[in-house]
Amino acid sequence: MDSVIKIRDLHFSYGGPKILENIEIDIQRNEFIGMVGPNGSGKTTLLKIIMGVLTPDSGTVEVLGKPPFQSVKEIGYMPQLTPFSRDFPISVEDTVLMGRLGKTSSIGFFNKADKHAAEKAMNDVGIFDLRKRVIGSLSGGQLQRVLIARALTCEPEIMILDEPTANVDMKVEKDIFDMLKQLNEKITIIVVTHDIGFISQYIHRVACINRTLICHPTSELTGETIENMYGSHVHMVHHHHEDENRI
Repeated sequence: MDSVIKIRDLHFSYGGPKILENIEIDIQRNEFIGMVGPNGSGKTTLLKIIMGVLTPDSGTVEVLGKPPFQSVKEIGYMPQLTPFSRDFPISVEDTVLMGRLGKTSSIGFFNKADKHAAEKAMNDVGIFDLRKRVIGSLSGGQLQRVLIARALTCEPEIMILDEPTANVDMKVEKDIFDMLKQLNEKITIIVVTHDIGFISQYIHRVACINRTLICHPTSELTGETIENMYGSHVHMVHHHHEDENRI
């Protein structure tokens, strides 16, 4: 098996009670992982450890066979969408190019390779025709695609997306996950979500985090399992799937 992320016996705290305890997981190349858990369960903390922002108190973490801080340039990250000034005068193209800042060889300028990577990313997510638009003029779904393109522009082997479809309608959510499914043919994807019912048709496994971690194949996950672990924190939205045993 080709593990791109390997975590063993991980423990972490911010100097007080344990936030993460006994975390163990292998994530394989080209897997599509859904990460769920209530607020304060440690999801964001675990992502920061994977990206080398935080160091665990104990345990080991390997990303692409190296310590996380050595592999961070191979990870594309889309954070949760936070409020920003819609009047900020930056174009779609310039926003996407920001994803090259960790990889570009230029200081203050983007070279041809950077611009080619940004162009490919915009084509991959279907926003190339919007490249000259200012981001304040975009719809919510278009802006989410821009942020995904920015994460893609570093040409990552792993993509981590934190609530990529928050505050968009169901059609836009489906379009974005259809796009992510295509990207998953070449890239390992980890998505933090609360709508596990909807994405069960896209993901391979669900990583359920609430200080500890339990990983379920999607086919084995039931509404009762999630309800017992997290109560109403995770949306149990039922959709029609070919596999009637899925939630």
